[in-house]
Amino acid sequence: MYCDAHLHLVGLEQYEPDFALRALPFDWRGAVVSHNPEEFLQSEALRANLPSTIAGFGIHPQEPDMRHADFLSMLCEQRKVDFIGEAGFDFFGDGPLRSRSSEAMHLQLEAFLFQVHLSAYTQLPLVIHIRKATDVIMAYGRELRRLPSIIFHCWPGRLEEAQMILKKGINAYFSFGTPLLRDSRHAIESLVGLPTSRILSETDAPWQPPHGAEYTSLEHITDVVEKMSSVLNMSSEELRHDLSVNFSAAYIHCCYEPCV
Repeated sequence: MYCDAHLHLVGLEQYEPDFALRALPFDWRGAVVSHNPEEFLQSEALRANLPSTIAGFGIHPQEPDMRHADFLSMLCEQRKVDFIGEAGFDFFGDGPLRSRSSEAMHLQLEAFLFQVHLSAYTQLPLVIHIRKATDVIMAYGRELRRLPSIIFHCWPGRLEEAQMILKKGINAYFSFGTPLLRDSRHAIESLVGLPTSRILSETDAPWQPPHGAEYTSLEHITDVVEKMSSVLNMSSEELRHDLSVNFSAAYIHCCYEPCV
């Protein structure tokens, strides 16, 4: 069983229109994210052919549009999503609202705290996206301890930062993806140093493609897991088992059936 802790179906369809109709050559689970009502509906139509997926919806820090807050609340109330996110902070500097300006901080913080409080209230897991903002996340340890689980999508931080998060009593999982295939030093350091029970695998398909690829496909999860097994000096079979257990623990409300 391969487990993909983070992917975007609608984005993937733009590169590979028939992907949802093709059977993968391996057993697979996936956690699907979307960030506006139109994308969510399109994603759910694609998920109809992918019963081994679970669905999430979040107000992304790159587009912190609180007009979607009521829609997210409705999805949670009606249990049409299995998790919230991705939420978080993005201060990478590659966009007008992705810098540490007062406006960007205000907008991203408002969206983040709304989703943290909603996760605590609904007891749905929260997926977090962070770039150049680990220190901001650290300031909200008390709030994050109230959540059932947190999944750090494509963990970008250092090992000591991940360890500090766990020491705060936060039920956190750290997901690793294609940066490992580029031998990201921080990703490898974190992967090796974290407890195996706290790691997840992901593609972020279709984004963050491996070197030489136009996009990230669902099949790239095998490359990610093989790289993880090599770095950890574990057999692929043993690691896939552990990653499957962790996926179930992180997404504790998931049932791997289509939401109704």
